[in-house]
Amino acid sequence: MKSTLLVPVLFALSACATGGVNDAAQADLQASCEALVGAETGTGPSGVKAISTQSGPTGSVTSVFVAGAEAPWLCRADATGVVTGVEYSREG
Repeated sequence: MKSTLLVPVLFALSACATGGVNDAAQADLQASCEALVGAETGTGPSGVKAISTQSGPTGSVTSVFVAGAEAPWLCRADATGVVTGVEYSREG
């Protein structure tokens, strides 16, 4: 009976460990995106905030709020987490 309880616990712990690594990588990516968008817009750290990150098999897109902007900025990264560019999400 003890081994029956051990297996679900091990799976739960392994999921936590994996999620923690991904969370740390996402936090690092968001911080990089905030810094790059801030530099591009001339906005200080208090006026820039990552609001979401969507990941896929080829990379990710992080939406970044910038104080005074009408729409978020987009920060694109490849599958390894290297930022490949930032752009304003509205034309004009």
